[in-house]
Amino acid sequence: MPLDQNDAKSKTIVYANAELLKDIYGPDALTRLDEEDKEEGEQEEEEDYEDLGEESRLCLVKAVQLIELDEVILGASNPASYEFTSQDESALAPLFSSQIVRSAGRYRFDHLAFQVMMTSPVLQGYITERTKIMAVDLSSATEANANETNAQTTVAEIPNFSMLNIQNMPHTAEPQEFDAQVLPRPWPTSRLFPAPNKDDDDESRVFVHVKDLARCGVFSGDWVLVSASDPKKSRLCRVYAIVDNDSEDAKKSIVYIPPVLYYNLGSNPTGKVFLTHLTVPSPDGPPLAGAVSIARIASPSSMDKHLQAPFLEALKQWFEDKQRIVCEGDVIAVCLDEESTRLRPSEDEPTNTTMGRPTTVAYFKVSSLEEDEEQEKGKEKEDQTGVMHPGYYGRGRRISPSRTKMIQTGVEHLLVPGGSISQYYNFANKLPLKRTRSKAFEDIYELVSSSLHPLGLDVELSCNALLHGPRGGGKATLVREVAEVIGVHLFEFMAYDIVSETDAKTEVYLRAKFEKAAALSPCIVLLRGIEGLAKKSAVVETGQEPLLATVLQECIHDVNAAHKTSGYPVMVIATTSDIDSLPSSILGCFRHEVAIEAPDEKARYQILENLTYECPIAPDVSLKSLATQTAALVSKDLVDLVGRTGVLALQRIRKVIETNQQQHVSTDDLREAGIALTAADFDAALNEARASYSDSIGAPKIPNVTWDDVGGLANVKDDILDTIQLPLEHPELFGSGLKKRSGILLYGPPGTGKTLLAKAIATSCSLNFFSVKGPELLNMYIGESEANVRRVFQRARDAKPCVIFFDELDSVAPKRGEKGDSGGVMDRIVSQLLAELDGMSEGGEGSGVGDVFVIGATNRPDLLDPALLRPGRFDKLLYLGVSQDHESQLRIIQALTRKFRLHPDLDLARVAERCPFHYTGADFYALCSDAMLKAMTRVANSIEDRVQVMNKENPEKPITAQYFLSHLATPEDIVVQVEEIDFIKALDELVPSVSATELAHYTKVREKFEQNNDDGKQEEQEEGLKPKKDKGKGKQRA
Repeated sequence: MPLDQNDAKSKTIVYANAELLKDIYGPDALTRLDEEDKEEGEQEEEEDYEDLGEESRLCLVKAVQLIELDEVILGASNPASYEFTSQDESALAPLFSSQIVRSAGRYRFDHLAFQVMMTSPVLQGYITERTKIMAVDLSSATEANANETNAQTTVAEIPNFSMLNIQNMPHTAEPQEFDAQVLPRPWPTSRLFPAPNKDDDDESRVFVHVKDLARCGVFSGDWVLVSASDPKKSRLCRVYAIVDNDSEDAKKSIVYIPPVLYYNLGSNPTGKVFLTHLTVPSPDGPPLAGAVSIARIASPSSMDKHLQAPFLEALKQWFEDKQRIVCEGDVIAVCLDEESTRLRPSEDEPTNTTMGRPTTVAYFKVSSLEEDEEQEKGKEKEDQTGVMHPGYYGRGRRISPSRTKMIQTGVEHLLVPGGSISQYYNFANKLPLKRTRSKAFEDIYELVSSSLHPLGLDVELSCNALLHGPRGGGKATLVREVAEVIGVHLFEFMAYDIVSETDAKTEVYLRAKFEKAAALSPCIVLLRGIEGLAKKSAVVETGQEPLLATVLQECIHDVNAAHKTSGYPVMVIATTSDIDSLPSSILGCFRHEVAIEAPDEKARYQILENLTYECPIAPDVSLKSLATQTAALVSKDLVDLVGRTGVLALQRIRKVIETNQQQHVSTDDLREAGIALTAADFDAALNEARASYSDSIGAPKIPNVTWDDVGGLANVKDDILDTIQLPLEHPELFGSGLKKRSGILLYGPPGTGKTLLAKAIATSCSLNFFSVKGPELLNMYIGESEANVRRVFQRARDAKPCVIFFDELDSVAPKRGEKGDSGGVMDRIVSQLLAELDGMSEGGEGSGVGDVFVIGATNRPDLLDPALLRPGRFDKLLYLGVSQDHESQLRIIQALTRKFRLHPDLDLARVAERCPFHYTGADFYALCSDAMLKAMTRVANSIEDRVQVMNKENPEKPITAQYFLSHLATPEDIVVQVEEIDFIKALDELVPSVSATELAHYTKVREKFEQNNDDGKQEEQEEGLKPKKDKGKGKQRA
């Protein structure tokens, strides 16, 4: 764009190529400039370019230090590029030496074309000879995308399609029906064409797809009448076209509306909105208002004395920033940074409402509007046809800060706009955009919605609910989401904050909180941590119900009376993480109890997607896989996981920078270069989170044991997979009431691989593995041992699909009624375990127990309580013994040595033939470990001998073995290869863990249990074949 020299001296101009401008402003900016160039010429282009707004024509230029990339993954866009990388990968570094390589960037060198798939450690930097470059073939995917793009309508065709002939416009204004969709975020001003004026009201804009402009008979940027259910209650708004060909919504007739404007259009149960074009366009918009009356809507923010003056100042600024268009009865949303406002030194200083991102919002209502007298006198002299009558422009009126008089009235009670207000206004503490519609959310939503029904006042509906769930499970966030979606105020306080030295003071504070909430209807009172008011333990000590329970019940009754005064209810929702600790008097204050469970895999994926929405994520990160691995973690744990990942990503980049000796790189340089969270960062953070999350019982996680680690045991592998894998892969087979087998007991000599087998099953079926040692459940306090059993099964249900593995089961579930059980602790544990196992077998669909399996392991099944071995519990008994042939022993040795470096002359079959048949899996593990140790000792001795020989040859300069390994040794000198002689020496020193006599005892135990099992089945069959005995008198007739 040619500029005069005087203009060039007075302006700072940055010249950039088209690709960079697209990266900064998006593709629409260049299209907009091209259209202006065609229509108005280069002479007028400069003026139009300035009309694009500050957001479109200003960019920040900042000097930064480039960071060296240590790893780059390139995608070859055509076969020639991939062939070039395959022939010589070292030629790629010189090719990109003069380029700034950005993630997702495209680069072309003559006939070569590449796309950057991933960069490490930052999102953009430069390539050196030390950079590791990998290439993948994308030519087939590129051709498929090109064919699909050619079949669609191109962007260049859209302006010609939307250019309407003025002569063919309809002379009658017929409303056009659209499906309304609320905007989750403001539409970027830079993407609007034509560019709106700076003082245009951004709250009075609606957006449609390009194809719908012709149906309405308007241009982009024209005024239209917008109405909902009642066309008479229409208002004037500007309509703009959006280009979104890739979206499925582009094929539908949808109008996108800001949330406050959608609320102000009125109740619309059908979700339809009508657009009507003006037969006589209005360049100035709606008429001017002479006076406007504004009333506050009661809310915790607007009724706060410290925030009233700042909100009024923010309201004044809201009217001064833009030329607002309001209607009588409209609701106005004014945002404020509450923390910065409260930290002002004095109230006399002017309030800066734009200090930071807003944290709260206050609502005002337009009580009345008056016409401007001067404008009415001027219109009397205009055309008398009635076309320019004020009613022609709908109910909306323009507000002029210089001519319109503003009057502040009282306080009103009203519902406020619902939806995603915190997202739309970009709150610092905004709620997630994509919400997980859990059962608890639906229950609370239905309770609150029912209380707000117009008939709720007549039948005296009240919403008093107790929401309980695990700590950090998102109870308060769920209530906040319900309040924001429905559009009611939220008054939140902690019970622990009002607890004082005496109950009398606590009562005063509690009553004051509820009196304040009564003046904020419609409102939800969120009482967090209600267990702070009273606990069951205090009732047991004093023998009386707590006084605060009566006070709480009276407060709830008093706020329910506010429903009759204001016409809107005050709903009370309390939360607790330990419902068992609440006394019955507190529980009696609430009509409903809602339980919030730990999030399942789908909910965890949604939470992770919300947490990482604004975070750059590397292409190797799979949120679905991460959601599977984070079983049993609640919302707070997932927030902590993403935070840990960010810290670890920074540490990783710092290490790379230190390795590359780039000490001059600052934190600002890292931020400008971009930091992406990689899969390795998430894995490291997950390991740290599990370590901090685990307690005395342990934490569920998916193990990393494959069937390659298990040698032998092929006879029991199929039986276990049929029990566990079949219900997971084919749940339809168990949909007709057929009970699932969920209990397996592994018994046999110690060291036969019972734990290893259970972990391999969990890994192959992608199940979480929850290992519980028997003695870990024992506790010295009465009732705590049984509670530990309940917690184990509850945490397993939270981590479903999950396998609970009880190791040393005989120590926690012995036969009941035996001597030496002081206080009957073991009997109660066995009874609780039986109850939990019965609950698993009887749980139906949706009960949360269908994907929980129990595997027990013991080497003394004869000590177990017989009730555990009945059908529906541990009904599948599998014996794990020693290998009976050398072929099975060979498979075990091969599994244990698959990561060893073996000598080429070593034949493991000959080693297996030397092993006796009473070696267990643990004995073979000891054999292989001893053989490796022998090989390492042999290599170390050879190095010592070599060092002694070198010292004899050169006694003047003796060296040590450490010096030889550090400076003189070659890689071949330190290689440890296991030879057959190492296994032979290890075999000579190995002592079996199970003797032949003990093995014979386990064989007898196996035969006993198998015989009992067969006898039980035979008795059941015989019982079914025997004729039933006649219990009555007389003889049976033939």
